[in-house]
Amino acid sequence: MPRTDVTAGASSDGGFATDPGIRLLTRIGDFVEPLTRFDRGHLTLESSQYVNVDVIARQVFRVVFETVRSEGNGALPAGAIEVADKDALGRECERQLAASRAAVHGRLGAWAAEHCDAPQMHPSVSDCFTPLARAGHVERCAPCQGAGRIACSLCETAGTLTCEACEGRGSHPCKTCNTTGEITCPTCNGMRTVVTQKERKIYDEETSSHRIEHVQETATCGACNGAGIIKCGKCGGRTTIVCTTCQGQKTIGCPQCRGSGYLRCETCDGEGRRHFVAELSCSIRETFEAAARSADPETAAVLNGLSGISAVLGLAATHRSIVEISGDTLRRDTTAVTPVTTVMVEVNGKRTQVRAFGPQQDIFDYHNIAGMLLSDDLVVLKEALQATRRMPPRVSDALHASLATVLASEVNGSIAEGAAKKDQNGIVAALKGVVTADYVAQAGAAIRKSVGRAYWAMLAKGPAAVLAIPLLHAPIDLIVRRQGQGGWLMALTGMMLVTFFAALAAHYWVVQQLQTRLAPGGAPKIGRIVDKLNLTRAWLAAAGVAALALTLAVASLTGLLFPMTPP
Repeated sequence: MPRTDVTAGASSDGGFATDPGIRLLTRIGDFVEPLTRFDRGHLTLESSQYVNVDVIARQVFRVVFETVRSEGNGALPAGAIEVADKDALGRECERQLAASRAAVHGRLGAWAAEHCDAPQMHPSVSDCFTPLARAGHVERCAPCQGAGRIACSLCETAGTLTCEACEGRGSHPCKTCNTTGEITCPTCNGMRTVVTQKERKIYDEETSSHRIEHVQETATCGACNGAGIIKCGKCGGRTTIVCTTCQGQKTIGCPQCRGSGYLRCETCDGEGRRHFVAELSCSIRETFEAAARSADPETAAVLNGLSGISAVLGLAATHRSIVEISGDTLRRDTTAVTPVTTVMVEVNGKRTQVRAFGPQQDIFDYHNIAGMLLSDDLVVLKEALQATRRMPPRVSDALHASLATVLASEVNGSIAEGAAKKDQNGIVAALKGVVTADYVAQAGAAIRKSVGRAYWAMLAKGPAAVLAIPLLHAPIDLIVRRQGQGGWLMALTGMMLVTFFAALAAHYWVVQQLQTRLAPGGAPKIGRIVDKLNLTRAWLAAAGVAALALTLAVASLTGLLFPMTPP
């Protein structure tokens, strides 16, 4: 990379100035002026320094080999080289590792010869290693002895188990007949005879007429033939019932092996063989560190903190690299010549030092230049705040004027929008230190307080009167009474909604007035700042509560003063 001409620098007419310090001051003005809306004439170059700092960037690439082992079921995977046994596999792994290590030095040397002067290039795995075929061996599965199955531990290869329901008998004693095979005849209840009712016609000589006479006749029970007992219908006289679980077989199929007597070997998944494979893999581990040869602590801290070679080269005017190879490690030291321009800038009687790095003069920290330009305006705003009052809200024209001056800066506008956040460090980082964290905290507190008091004071001047709208509910309440409870509730709800939306309209009117007074040019957006400071939410919440409470109070008072008379 050619060295940047140190006699060139940006000038006001778009050409090049002879002093890098003036060129840097112009860059500072280009960045700070839009943020602060100050004329760059407030920035005065007191002194400048231009030096070249050597940054030693060390990249270390170490080739690391690792043998990855895996195992599985069945034969070797496709493409794997089969060896005899475990010991042979170990020897093959050692051979592959030794061969790959022996080739690394030459391959790294060949790569370095081609890319020595390109520090941004990194060696890849393919530059250092050619993948080798996997090697492995196959063993008979020990648990199943190569059978792929093992004896069922539940049935012990029998495939069946004694039926637990009948305890291997194949049947159950009949409980209906108590294993006797006979039960009492249900027809005669064991009496052996049955009694039947009959009618017969008898001639009565006294009355010279016939009459019906009921008589009982006893006969032998036909169901049991006079025995009083019959065969048990449940067991058919056998005294036992066939087991429904084993269907009388006395055994059932083993649920674990499903009657086969064997189980699939879980170790080899039924294959009977296990394979063991080893594969040599390669990776490259990279480390980076930067060391600046500078006596200035801040310059050294910035350059030493660069995170990679791209960052170092991005700030370098020229560079040169030296490569050294030792075994499986390649070390590349790149000396990057980095121009560092330092200017002492005077801002409103205060001085600060800003450093820029590289030919393009990249600035990482502006050292509170904007803060020094804006600090006087912040002091005026704080003084104006002392003359204000929170309750009842009261502000002065001096507050509006000083607040408008402060918000004219884009930096302060950003601070105002984030003033309600607890962590404001992001603003300092985003603006590259044009303001300090202390300034952000002080400005945020002052702006938050000032905008809040200006907002509430503007509301108190008249718009807050919309909260009295519920007072109009009294005559409306008297009118809608005759419409029943439904009409009364609709009127009550409507009054609350009217009050709330009137409060919302009052908010927009106040924001518009503040926009006109504080930022008539339209920047920043006062409404956005008011929203970010949660003032909109606070006002609408208060208005909602007031609308509800006052409307209900007026309705209750109206009911007490003018009670409804019964029809």
